[in-house]
Amino acid sequence: MSAFPSSLYIHIPFCSSICAYCDFAKVLYRPEWAKAYLGALFVELESRVGRHRFQTIYVGGGTPSALSYKEMETLLAKMGPLLEEGGEFTVEANPESLDDEKCALLKKYGVNRVSLGVESSQERFLRLMGRPHDFAQAEKAVEALRKNGIDNINVDLIYALPGQTMGDLEKDLKAFLGLKVPHISAYTLILEEATAFKAQGYQEADEETQAAMYEKVLETLRKAGYDRYEVSNFALPGHRSRHNLTYWKDETYVGVGLGAAGYADGIRYTNTRSLTKYLKGGDPTEEKEAVDQPSDLSYFLLCNLRLEEGFLEETFEKRFGNKFIEIFPNASELAEQGLLCLDSERIRCTDKGMLLLDRVLVELG
Repeated sequence: MSAFPSSLYIHIPFCSSICAYCDFAKVLYRPEWAKAYLGALFVELESRVGRHRFQTIYVGGGTPSALSYKEMETLLAKMGPLLEEGGEFTVEANPESLDDEKCALLKKYGVNRVSLGVESSQERFLRLMGRPHDFAQAEKAVEALRKNGIDNINVDLIYALPGQTMGDLEKDLKAFLGLKVPHISAYTLILEEATAFKAQGYQEADEETQAAMYEKVLETLRKAGYDRYEVSNFALPGHRSRHNLTYWKDETYVGVGLGAAGYADGIRYTNTRSLTKYLKGGDPTEEKEAVDQPSDLSYFLLCNLRLEEGFLEETFEKRFGNKFIEIFPNASELAEQGLLCLDSERIRCTDKGMLLLDRVLVELG
């Protein structure tokens, strides 16, 4: 039996409003649902985790900060003791629901990293996305976190929005850099099926526009001292997300809550997205997949090639029994095209390869 996972994900599905681009498991906040949900969540947590402690804990959503002060304290009091000394404890939050009192609460229970859903600095794009805050509230949230001793802050940025120009993107990047946070996640808008944007008939920006905007993000953030360590994630030295690196290195983790996913003992699982079903109790698992070697190989490449550093040849050979080039002889062609960088120690994508990552993965097969 393999070692117990060292990372734990907790899903809180409640939101004060539903964003036009979001397809995560979420529902509008109602106090009676929140109380019942935390009860069911703790039952699942006990069954999956027991007395294990974790090097990283990540509370995501939905909007965890949409919980009331009392509900958040109930949650954090349960989670705090599960963190190993020196561990990373991240909570997602939205600017409009993160006040000074909640920041103090986060600090009290050992939260040392917060990820803020800022998305844009411009009113018209925030309204378009259905975001209920303005950029001034984002600035106040960052200030409140720092005041309460939480300096390890990420802000999310979404670009390639409907009607967005390169000038709009540059304005957002300047505003985000003005927050002086150590981590920025920058995502191109992807239109998922079960979203308001899709229902309203919006289209994704064309590939050329997406590529140009991505290159602008990369150039601007690198110039400001941020390292791109994953295709969409940029950090100042010492501020990479330890929890998310668990996913990107295709390591094991426990997922608890509505729609949460986990990976342990060669099994990938996903919980139900039905709140009604989840609140009934019992095993919430809806899907299970026993990972065989071909799918393990696919997952490994899908995750690890997103990383700036790629992966070690030694790690690959130990996991799959052969050298990378023996399994993927066509990788040398991708290297000749300037998409992959191959050497005796490490395999990684070039800047061009990152931009064309889907093509790289398809051609590797």
